[in-house]
Amino acid sequence: MIRTGRKKEWAVLLFVACFVALMPPVIALFDIPLRVFGIPLSFLFLFGVWAFAIAMTALGARRGSEKAIGPPEAERGGAGRAEPSRGRQ
Repeated sequence: MIRTGRKKEWAVLLFVACFVALMPPVIALFDIPLRVFGIPLSFLFLFGVWAFAIAMTALGARRGSEKAIGPPEAERGGAGRAEPSRGRQ
């Protein structure tokens, strides 16, 4: 699928943000001997970035509104639909 417009910008921004977050200098900031519920902080950071990337990818992959893609008004049976004449038989 070819991405255009905001979807492409969203994908690039997400890639760059995750790439920077997973660089060794940033990971080194969280590599301290602190444990949260028995789990090292660096592991929580890594899996947190991973979960964030998955959630944002799912959010960015959602479809937009259908009004730009849908059929014209006449094909859906809206106001432009011709009604049968009632006076003549």
